[in-house]
Amino acid sequence: MEEMFTEANQSSDIYVCESCGAPLTYKPGTDSLHCSHCGSSTQIEIREVDEVEELDFLTYVGELEELHNREAKVINCRQCGAESTFEENIHTTECPYCNTPLIEADVHAERLIKPSYLLPFHVSHDSIHTHMSAWMKSLWFAPNKLKSRAMHTEELKGVYIPCWTYDAQTETNYMGQRGDTYTTTVGSGKNRRTVTRTRWSFRSGHVSLFFDDVMVPASRLITHPIMDKIQGWDTKNLVETDPKFLSGFTTEKYIVTLKNGFQTAKAIMDTAIRSAVKRQIGGDRQRILSCKTQYNDIKFKLILLPVYMSSYMYGNKLYHFYVNGRTGKIHGDRPYSPVKITLAVIAAILAILGICWWAEVI
Repeated sequence: MEEMFTEANQSSDIYVCESCGAPLTYKPGTDSLHCSHCGSSTQIEIREVDEVEELDFLTYVGELEELHNREAKVINCRQCGAESTFEENIHTTECPYCNTPLIEADVHAERLIKPSYLLPFHVSHDSIHTHMSAWMKSLWFAPNKLKSRAMHTEELKGVYIPCWTYDAQTETNYMGQRGDTYTTTVGSGKNRRTVTRTRWSFRSGHVSLFFDDVMVPASRLITHPIMDKIQGWDTKNLVETDPKFLSGFTTEKYIVTLKNGFQTAKAIMDTAIRSAVKRQIGGDRQRILSCKTQYNDIKFKLILLPVYMSSYMYGNKLYHFYVNGRTGKIHGDRPYSPVKITLAVIAAILAILGICWWAEVI
């Protein structure tokens, strides 16, 4: 187990071009490092993942947790508080969340679990324009000038987002009630009517469910709902974490701890468990009186997912958008055009009045 946790700041390795000595960065969609100075490429030896290794949860949250972590250098943003692992060859850069300059003086050391696997960036920086144009066209009532503001992708930053995944075998004992509806006639005379009632009966039983790769984002600023909006992660194509894939990109430090992440995963599992219990109870309606779940053979891994992010100003307000670095799927904040909305309302009113007038004429 010890060999799974080498230096977490290994992304600070400096890769230089053998031809000209300029820094090399990973080129999305390829298996190579690219030199922007002379255009040469250096191939990355991809370590194929035949079988993803899951780590034992209880071992890592127990007394030995500190022994499995390794020290990493982390840099803080003074403006928004975001934390990223620090590349030693970068002395000044900008926060990917708020564009505030980051300085080396804000670097500190922490003990972190090293990500086991990652999905490399696949969508290139240049192709983001195509995805952005498609996204803009899908926005209703967007201001006409929005496209010119949001398309400045030179401010686009690629960030690897940390995510926990959890496996667990769950065993749930439950007690509940099954409700079967039926109709009956009540009253007499003019008050005679048919009503629907429910006949309740007691039920108890056991539900056994296995959960595989329940994903919990460990980011501070990219929330679970945002990650859901740009979902479509092809986790079957995970590769072993290689610092070469991180070269030229920011790697965010996980903020959600391993233990707290599992609490979120349990809430996700609980929703599925309660649905399974209701299906087993059957009937037209169900009441769950109690559920006692045991979580066995809990496994986890820490992975990195590629996300492009940027922000733009419109109407003195800052808007953010996020792009799935594998598929190009976009989610973002957006302004609305009051003029377009007003014109749409007026058009709708005129259409209704026109229909009413035509109905009276005929």
